Parts: sequence; C-alpha cells; structure tokens
Amino acid sequence: MGQAIRQSIFTSVVSYAGVVIGYVNLLYLYPRFLEPEQIGLLRTIVDAALLLAPFAQGGLAQTILRFLPHFTTYQDKGHGFVNLILLLSLCGYGIFLLLILAFREPLMSFYSDNAATIANYTTLILVLTFIVMVMTLLEYYSRALMKLVFPSLVREVCLRLLQALLVTLYFLGTINFEQVLTGTVVIYLVALASLIIYLAAGGHLGSGLTFRSLTAPRKREIFSYSALSLVTSGSMILIGKLDSQMVAALAGYAANAIYTTAFYMATVIEIPKRAISQTSATLIARAFATHNMSEVRTIYQKSALNQYIIGALLLIGVWANLDNIFTIMPKGEVFGTGASVVVWVGLAKLLDMAFGPNSEVIVMSRYYWFNMVTLVLLAILVIISNAYLIPEYGIIGAAYATAISLTLFNLLKWIFVWLTLRIQPFTPAFVVVTIIAASVTFLNTWLPSASNVVVDIMYRSAVISIVYGGLILITRSSEEVEKVVLGVWRRIVAVIGKK
Repeated sequence: MGQAIRQSIFTSVVSYAGVVIGYVNLLYLYPRFLEPEQIGLLRTIVDAALLLAPFAQGGLAQTILRFLPHFTTYQDKGHGFVNLILLLSLCGYGIFLLLILAFREPLMSFYSDNAATIANYTTLILVLTFIVMVMTLLEYYSRALMKLVFPSLVREVCLRLLQALLVTLYFLGTINFEQVLTGTVVIYLVALASLIIYLAAGGHLGSGLTFRSLTAPRKREIFSYSALSLVTSGSMILIGKLDSQMVAALAGYAANAIYTTAFYMATVIEIPKRAISQTSATLIARAFATHNMSEVRTIYQKSALNQYIIGALLLIGVWANLDNIFTIMPKGEVFGTGASVVVWVGLAKLLDMAFGPNSEVIVMSRYYWFNMVTLVLLAILVIISNAYLIPEYGIIGAAYATAISLTLFNLLKWIFVWLTLRIQPFTPAFVVVTIIAASVTFLNTWLPSASNVVVDIMYRSAVISIVYGGLILITRSSEEVEKVVLGVWRRIVAVIGKK
C-alpha cells in the first residue's frame, strides 16, 4: 500500500507539472511561434490519432490491467501474456488499417469543405495512431506492474517539452512547418522507445507467447472484457476528442486552434477531480464490498461537495482573469474570441464535478453495466449536438454541445443512482456554496483594475481566494476543507514558534 501511495503522489506531481508545461505551450509558445491555422492543423492531426488509437487496439489495453495477474507466477512474469496482447493488437491494427484505407474517401469528404488538406497527412495520422496504440498498451502494462511514474513523466512532461522544442526550432527558422508535423510523430516514437527501454531494463519484457494456459472459458472472458472495454474506451475518447475534429471539419483549422486552446484553459477546473476520484473510488469499492451503503452515501456526498467547492473557486479565478490572460497571450485578440468557450466548458466541467463520483458508484455496484450504456449514449449525443450546433454557432456551438451533453449525462446517472441505490450527492451545503460562489463572482465585477496586468492577476486572484475561502470556513460548509486549512495553519504556527 505504501508503494501505491508513493506512486500516486509522484504521479500527481508529474501530472501537475505537465499541466503547467501544457499551459505555457498553448497560451504562449504556440500562439507566439505559429499561426492559428498551423496550430489547428497540428491539433487536428494529433487528436485524430488519439481518437483512432483505442479502436485500433480493440480494447486490449484494459485487458492487460485486468488479466495480467492471472498469468503471473514465480516462474512466469507474464511476458507471454503481454506479448500475446501485443501480437493481437498488431493484427487488430492491420484490420483497422484495411478498413481506413477502404473507406478513406468517405472519411476525408467529411473534412472537404473547411479542412481538405488533412487528406495530405493520412499517412502521418496512421503512423501516429500506431505509435499511440503501442504506447497505450505499454502504459497499461506499466500500471499493472505498479510502475506509474516514468510513463506519466514521458507522456505528461517529456512529450510537451519536446513539442515546445519543435515549435521553437520552427520559430528560429531551423525547420519548416512540415518538419514540425513530421517531428511530432518522431517525438512520439522517441517516447515509445523510452518506454520500451525502461520496461526492458527492468526485466519486464521477454520472449514467448502464452497459449497453453488460455482455457476456453478464459478466452471467452478475455474476449468479452475486451469488447466491453472497446465500447467504453471508444465512447470516452469520442467524447473527449471528436469535438475538435468536428470543429476543424465544419469551421476550419483556425477555429479549431481557438477552440482547443479555450477548451484546455477550462480543463484546469477539473484537475482536482482526478485526485479526489482516485481516492473516492477505492473507498467506495471497499464500502460496497462490506455492503455498507451508509458509507457509500457519505463518501459520495463528501466527494461531490469538495469537488464542487474547489472547482467553483478555480472557475471563478479563471473567469475573473480571462481578459488579463488574453492580454498577455500572443495573438490574444484572435484567441480571445474563444472566451465564451472557456466559460461554457468551465461551467459544464463544474457541473460534472458537482454530481460527484457517480460513475464510480455505478461501476462499483452490481449495476456496473449501466456506466457503459451512459457512455455510449453520451457519445451519440456529442456527435448529434456538435453536428447541429457547430454549423449554426461555430466554436461556441461546440461549447454548447459539451455543456448540454455533460448535463444530460450526469442527470441520467443521478436519476439512475437514486432509483436503484436510493442515494444522491446533494446536501444543503451545496446551496450555501452556490450562494458564496455567486457572491464572489459578483464581487469581482466591483474590483478596480490595476494598471499592470500581472499585478491585476495576482491581487484579483488573492482577493477572490481569501474572500471565497473565508466564507467557506465561516459557514463551515465542508469539514474536510476546514481540517486541511487548520492543519496547514498549525504547521505554519509551529514553524514560526520554532524560530
């Protein structure tokens, strides 16, 4: 357990470092060194590969995580099973490649009006899809081995640093933009090679294939689980990446650059959810194992409330500083047209946090299958809403689609959990927090602007944080927040006392 906690802490640190680097890339380097159309094309190519990779590997990544322990013994470290999965994924990619090539013309016609040049990069996308597919398989293998830090470091930090290096070299005139696109595939290949070397150096890669221990029932179980994983992971990646493809196809590369930049700005709001969800999922699983529904309800409600408190503060902070951010940002007058996207996506993410770990509750219950149903329905809703709203409203239409889809998605899960388990996440404290958040948002409109943009960001953020945090503590809205703040205060007092 100690190793798991250490790995989680280090992984969280790496993830936050990656977010900072990502913000520097998207809010400064890309706008400073590239034109919006170039950023949009780059994002369209990368997102296309990320979108296709789960379908290419057929849900086998999650299969490694689920079944590796069944094939690991003192004599056999599971190499044969992992090699078998890699071989099956290669076969799956071959079938996937044939299908893509067979339907290339209809697929490319989707982009023909506003992003026709994407057809020139089909090979690049397919090569990148293959690299991302194998990387994902090896990352899940590393997770199964409890080797979490290095793969996170490679994906979250190294890739972003190398991408920053590429666009800097382009700005300096060392390479041209076509080489930036090719170089993007190369840096993913470098990341894959790093993973292979890391696993091989640790003795986690070997030869041989596992066939004899695969009984007929086990084969059926693996096949069923992989098919279920394909539907689930495929739906999730459609939800996360399809909107950028549709913006590029229906509104053009420049619009996609503005949309993806604004969308990424809004995602900072949900970063705390990842850490809270990891902890709450474990606790919810334990509570279900002991049939302690009272404990499930308590975790459900406390997680939802604390996510909402933190998410609301972050959203207010981002919203209050939007003008400042776009003032500092290169080509801010261009990217500033995505300000409404930041707000709408941010509100959608906050609402998603407010509903709490409803997916975790469903997955850990005997109704786990319903989570797959909701993901499929959400993927369909995302496709339909984007197809209708983007031509009508442009990039703000994609933001509307995200807000509508996430709202209906959470309402459906909320109703299902209430009807089947008789628990729900909301408590009277939500009303108090909402009033506090609305009051602080209103207060921001009355704050005078400083002459210096950086000073304005710092003082505005400080006032918002102090007033919001103070009101949360005064109203005693969250026991957990109170404990954390008091704990930090005691440490500060103890340090001062020693001096």
